[in-house]
Amino acid sequence: MKHSHVVLLAGVIFTVSSCSKESLKRTGYETLQNVQEQRCQKDLSSECPERESYDAYQRKMEELDTPRQ
Repeated sequence: MKHSHVVLLAGVIFTVSSCSKESLKRTGYETLQNVQEQRCQKDLSSECPERESYDAYQRKMEELDTPRQ
């Protein structure tokens, strides 16, 4: 039984370490977007904000980081 826990833990560590940093950021962003959408629907708001894709969000952040001349 103990051996199976070690193998399972090693598998989880391998899987998590193989995820790229970008993939983790994208997943976190999409999770937050889902939470926001669920809250809006739960509150029965008439106007929920439109979801912004992660790629659009990244472009916006890059524009803010780019120094203007």
